[in-house]
Amino acid sequence: MLDLLSIMVFIYLAGNNSLVTINATLYTPALLMNITLPVQPLGPVTVVNSTGQSIPYYISNNEVYLSMVNPGNVTIIYTPYINVLNNGTLQIRISTDYETQVYMASNVLPTTIPSNIQGFQETSNGIVLALAPGNYVINFITTGPVITTTTQHAMKTNMAQSALYSSLGYIIVIIMIALILSVLLIMRHRK
Repeated sequence: MLDLLSIMVFIYLAGNNSLVTINATLYTPALLMNITLPVQPLGPVTVVNSTGQSIPYYISNNEVYLSMVNPGNVTIIYTPYINVLNNGTLQIRISTDYETQVYMASNVLPTTIPSNIQGFQETSNGIVLALAPGNYVINFITTGPVITTTTQHAMKTNMAQSALYSSLGYIIVIIMIALILSVLLIMRHRK
């Protein structure tokens, strides 16, 4: 169904900052093409062409449908859904029709990895697992500090509230000065 030159799937496991990137290269235009996402998306999915322009798409289950009028490259980026088990271990479920590279940052410690991996490579700041098409479950924990979006959101809220109070103080001072000037002008006109 797909006239593809290649599909490369990269999964970057970095705790809460995990990311899935899919690079697809088409050599002929396809009116409608679909790409199966290897991991369920947690949030919005970004689909761009080689110039960085957004491409309209439709998602149904784990399938991304998009239209390509010209040959070229497509990049799909999204945050994967990661389960949190009862013991605090994180779990990612991968179901892929393509060869997949799983990059684990140096602060990610795998507790279980598939036994049928195709390759294993150590990098300067992590490891890369090469997986053949199939279904996989990888459990892992993070060993470094974990930054959550809730904490960041709370900080933004606190800063917004303090900005509101400081703005309110300025408004009160301006109103007081306007009142004093009004009283002085009224007294001056009465003389």
